[in-house]
Amino acid sequence: MRNRAGQVLWRWRRNPLRRRSDIAEAWLVVAVATLLLLTVPIAAVATAVVAEHAALDQARGLHRTTAHLVEDAPAVATRFSDLAAEDRVNARVRWTTPSGTSRTGKALVPAGRKAGAPATVWLDDTGRIRPAPPTSSQVRSQAAAFGVAAGVGACVLVLGLWWGARVRLDAHRRAQWDCAWAAFNAHQGNRQA
Repeated sequence: MRNRAGQVLWRWRRNPLRRRSDIAEAWLVVAVATLLLLTVPIAAVATAVVAEHAALDQARGLHRTTAHLVEDAPAVATRFSDLAAEDRVNARVRWTTPSGTSRTGKALVPAGRKAGAPATVWLDDTGRIRPAPPTSSQVRSQAAAFGVAAGVGACVLVLGLWWGARVRLDAHRRAQWDCAWAAFNAHQGNRQA
C-alpha cells in the first residue's frame, strides 16, 4: 500500500528529476477530479429539473374533452394480441368547443372503434387538438434520461479536455527530451563509438 501511494504522489515530493510539467500534471489531475465531482452531478440534476419543468409547462395549457368519431378508426393488426388494445391510429373526430361551436379534426384514437364512438382528445386554449400530455411517470423518466445524458456529456467533456491537456504535456516533454539529447550530443562532440 505504501509503495502504491508513493507511485501516485511522487509528483508532489521534492525530486531532482521532477519537471514543471510533472507538477502541472499533478494539479491537472486535482482539477479534473474536482470538475468531475462538481460538474457532472450539477449538470445532471439541472438538466433533469429543466426537462421536468418543460414537460409540465407543455401540459399546463391543455384540457381534456370528449369527441366522437366521424369515421370508423382503422384496425391495426399486430403480432402481439396484448398490445392490440393500446394501438392508436389517426381518425377524424368532431368535438364541441367551450364557446359551443362544433369542430372537426384528426386525433389519435383507439384502433378499431366505430363511427360515433366517444374518444378523449386534448385541446389547447385555442381549441386545436394537441397530443396527450405525458403522465407524471413519463415526465420523471424522461427528465431522468435527459439528466443522465447531460451527466455523461459533462463527464466526456471534462475527460476529453484532460486527455487533450495530457497530449500537450507529453508533446512538451518529448520536445524537452529532444533538446536535452541534442545538448548532450553537442557536449560530447558527437562521438561515435
